[in-house]
Amino acid sequence: MVYKNRMKRALKEGKVVFGPMVSEIRSPGLAVLFARAGFDYFFIDLEHSSFSLETVSDMVMAARAADIPVIVRPSSRKSAEYLSRPLDIGASGLLVPQIQTRQDAENVVQWSRYQPVGARGMALARQHTFFESGNTLETMGQLNEEILVALQIEHRDAIENLSELLSVPGIDAAFVGPSDLAASLGSPGKTGDPAVEEAIDHVIKVAEDHNVIPGIHTGSVDNARYWIDRGMRMIGFCTDIKLILQICKQSVQALQSAL
Repeated sequence: MVYKNRMKRALKEGKVVFGPMVSEIRSPGLAVLFARAGFDYFFIDLEHSSFSLETVSDMVMAARAADIPVIVRPSSRKSAEYLSRPLDIGASGLLVPQIQTRQDAENVVQWSRYQPVGARGMALARQHTFFESGNTLETMGQLNEEILVALQIEHRDAIENLSELLSVPGIDAAFVGPSDLAASLGSPGKTGDPAVEEAIDHVIKVAEDHNVIPGIHTGSVDNARYWIDRGMRMIGFCTDIKLILQICKQSVQALQSAL
């Protein structure tokens, strides 16, 4: 049995989806909280966290029970196990960082999709199929259809090579990391710099030209609205750290003002 990725279906229908990034809180209960809040999906970050795959496995299992898709950002793009293992434990997709060349994109597809699209290693009776492999060819096809493969566009070389990256069959989304992109373009901390915004607009256009979903990480409702109006459809919204810190600060200020 293959988990149905409702977030990917919504994107195919032309909808906008929202999901936070988790990099600090190691609780499976977070998946249930995000589902109850109404998020369409959430990310688990292995690039900038201390999470183990055992932690990710527990969180993914809770997310599947709560029917909220999980997109894992692996710690590296450089070898197959960084991509295939999160998928084998049930992630609904990948956000692969540090992409710069067409070869990077081709490797992502080879390591994350089964034949005939890619060459992902065979391990069908695992958590991603609820431990029942079923008919081999049917299961491979279903998994290829349900997972979402997103390239993180966060380097000036990725911008220069964007058309080549997004023309690789098997890529679903181009997701901008604005902070890293700004740094790569010589404007660290200035994601609103005109050159950075021009590069992001370029991502939207090229993604649309190649029938790929454009996405971006945002830190506020205003910023999310701004990029949705410009064509973004896969919206990363805040992090577990920022969401908790914001509500705590607001609550403390309200309590202090009541004294």
